[in-house]
Amino acid sequence: MLRRISVALVLLVALALVTGCGSGIQRTADPSAGDFYTEEEYQKLSKDQREAYCVGLLSEYEDAQDTAAQARDDVGKEQRASAELDVEMAKLTPRLKELKSEVDALSGEIAWYEGLPRVYVVQKGDFLYKISEMNEIYGDPLKWKRIYRANRELIADPNLIYPDWELTIPRDWPHSYTVKIGESLWRIAGYWEIYGDATMWSTIYEANQAEISNPDVIQPGQILTIPR
Repeated sequence: MLRRISVALVLLVALALVTGCGSGIQRTADPSAGDFYTEEEYQKLSKDQREAYCVGLLSEYEDAQDTAAQARDDVGKEQRASAELDVEMAKLTPRLKELKSEVDALSGEIAWYEGLPRVYVVQKGDFLYKISEMNEIYGDPLKWKRIYRANRELIADPNLIYPDWELTIPRDWPHSYTVKIGESLWRIAGYWEIYGDATMWSTIYEANQAEISNPDVIQPGQILTIPR
């Protein structure tokens, strides 16, 4: 569009320079507003009118040239910016592929974890140590105590469990804990599902000071907040 206007302006200027003088007309065209004389009107312009019109046409032509030059410059900048972005994308593509592979691997692990049983039915010959060692349970025989702690209402003696018992298999990291007989903050903090570090007992105490007046004395049935 800009190019067609520029060509039209050049033709009008050329026409103005080779056409003879007329007697003048009443209407005044304003090229800056996109208003031009028709060929018939131009033929009737006086010399002064033509000179003024030519000045306006040349001014518009120069403005159009400047606008076109600025547009070309802007296009060039955009093209260079686009090329730079293409280079950056090319650099990032390998890392994006790596991240996708990591996400896929994590998604697989999460799916596997979510599919692990949360209840185990005791079979003949089972014992807590053996159950805890199973890959689909904890894969670690030393974690049998968590199964015991989660099933104390059913298990009176951790050395005696019976076929067909349904044992709860905890999978979460608890945000609260119900105190059992004989427990202390030190002992609770040492459970691997709590902190696995008995020295962190003060963390539990600080979070439950409204309920615990003496950190050396906690009561069975007391529900403690476990900060995470």
